[in-house]
Amino acid sequence: MARIRTISFDGVIVGGGGAGMRAAQERENNILRRYKVAPISPLPLLVASTVTGLVVYMPYIILMLALSHFRYGMVWPDNLGTILLFIMLGVIAIRSLGLIIASVVNSMQESAILVQIVYMTMLFLSGATFPTSMFPDWLMVVTQFIPATWLVTGLQGIILRHESLAQNWQAVGAMV
Repeated sequence: MARIRTISFDGVIVGGGGAGMRAAQERENNILRRYKVAPISPLPLLVASTVTGLVVYMPYIILMLALSHFRYGMVWPDNLGTILLFIMLGVIAIRSLGLIIASVVNSMQESAILVQIVYMTMLFLSGATFPTSMFPDWLMVVTQFIPATWLVTGLQGIILRHESLAQNWQAVGAMV
């Protein structure tokens, strides 16, 4: 039986970024007004949302790695710490986009529409769904401004070519 060497986390990270819809829902439910007795700034809420994203997604990533190894025979990556750190950066970056969307929408319905448009566009243009080699030159230039493209590029470098975070400095910079 052939051993699997890679697994794709890109679609999971990009497709699971519901921070924008959640933040818009909290605003509609007047969450900040409930803190009138003890005023709180929006920063702790945004940080809490980011930490929640990490707490929710990281066990899933570890479970996916374990299932890929034990069920399908994927080889354990040599640089597991680098992979997990880069995935954390990706989750934070994609979640931040959702929070930016939530800050500009007026309602939960607008949030749902904009989040789906942005995340589906990122998913299709990042290289996670379709190989970027199929894209025309002008679209290749556009994809360089999409954070999910850097997520895919960085993960491919780390998993397939055993590169470090320093060797993927462009992708790390885009995530930061």
